[in-house]
Formats: sequence, structure tokens, C-alpha cells
Amino acid sequence: MSQRLEGKTAVITGGGRGIGRAIALAYVQAGATCIVASRQLEDLEATARLAPHGAVEAIVCDVASDTSVAAMAELVLGKFGGVDIVVNNAGVHAAGSFLEIDAATYSRLYEVNVVGIVRVSQAFLGGMIERGRGSIVNIASTAGLFESPGQAPYNASKHGAVGLTRCMALELASTGVTCNAICPGFVDTPMLEGFADLVGAEADELRKRLAQRTPMGRILDPSEIANLAVYLGGDESSGMTGQTMAISNGMRMA
Repeated sequence: MSQRLEGKTAVITGGGRGIGRAIALAYVQAGATCIVASRQLEDLEATARLAPHGAVEAIVCDVASDTSVAAMAELVLGKFGGVDIVVNNAGVHAAGSFLEIDAATYSRLYEVNVVGIVRVSQAFLGGMIERGRGSIVNIASTAGLFESPGQAPYNASKHGAVGLTRCMALELASTGVTCNAICPGFVDTPMLEGFADLVGAEADELRKRLAQRTPMGRILDPSEIANLAVYLGGDESSGMTGQTMAISNGMRMA
């Protein structure tokens, strides 16, 4: 991968594993310096060890907490001075019957999957707007584009993330800051394994079942999401904002 992000600094939430880790490593390969944030320091340090020394910095942060996000932003801005890219990847999942899932579960998912985007983006937007450039990349889901049974809290929160992306893009359009969403389909991540536990299935069997539901007959590797995130974080996408891009092996085509 070419140095398409040379000289840029990126903050990636949920950067300790799965899609977030893949994006961090792809960003480093493309020339960026990355700050990865999540609640689990062990996962973050594992991501950092996979990158060249000093290319990835780990900061513990809970995007559902105002004080935690503020503390993370203070550390980042104090050390790096500014941020060019924010990737809002942190997310949580829940599944079950609509009649059985309580309201507290909806609140928890909304706090992380939607309001978490607000907290982190607002923490860094001031500098981006002042410099007249920047990229916000929100990792949503194809669950934010259509309905599916047994996932009402997750789908509702991801629909919220898609709508938020469009509103942010519209308001930021005149500032030089872009905001777009990536909507992955089935991706081979620890969240998939967690979903397998929720539905009482073996992870490998669930992978096969999900692959059969896609026109291309497979599930995605996190690196495929990362490649699109590199494009959205770079100057080549400076004219693109407010877009929701599905990458789903043909499962969602509009």
C-alpha cells in the first residue's frame, strides 16, 4: 500500500481488535501515526506490538463516558497537537427477541454506537475545522441500512449512526471536514464469535451459515474494511461526504 496517509495522525476507537485493529495497521502501512483507544489495554497493546515501534499509541478510553473521552482527547492533543482523521469504530452488540430485550439494552447500545461517535468527534473537530481539513470515518453496518430479526437494538443504533453521519456531513460540508460511514456486512471478527455465543452456535458453523447468505459466498476479512477506511481518510476522497458505503459481498447493493 502506498503512503497515502503520510504525515497524518489518526484516532481509532475500538482499535484493540477486529476491524479497528485492521484499520490501525493499514493506516500505519499507509504512513499515518495512529492512536488506538478502547476499554481494554491488553488488546490495545497487542495492536501496537503488530506495528513498527512508535507508530501506534494505546490509550484506554470508554466512548460511553464524557470524562474518559475528554481525558483521551487531552492526552492526544497535548502530544500530537492535532488530529487529521477520526475513525469511530467502537461498538457493542446485542441480540434476542424484541419482546424480551429490555430498554436498558437499547440505552447501552445507543450510548456506545451513536453517542460515542458524537463524543469522540466533537473532541477533535475544533482543530480540524480550524485547519480547514479532516476526515471522520464512522464504522456503521449493513444493519443500519435494512431490517433483520432478533437484532432490534443493534439495528436501531446502527440506523442512528448512519443518520448521524449524514447530518454531520451536511453541517461540516463548508469547513473542509468530511464525514462518511462504512457499512460492513458479515466480517470475521471477535464480535462475530460473540454473536455465535449469543445464539448458541459454534463459531465455525455460524461462519458457514453467514457466508451462504451472501451472493459471493463468503464473509469479509477486516482488512477489506481497512482498505476502504484508508481511502476515506486520505486526500483522494476530499470531495466525498455524507456517504454510506456498504461492503457486504453483494448482500446489500444500494
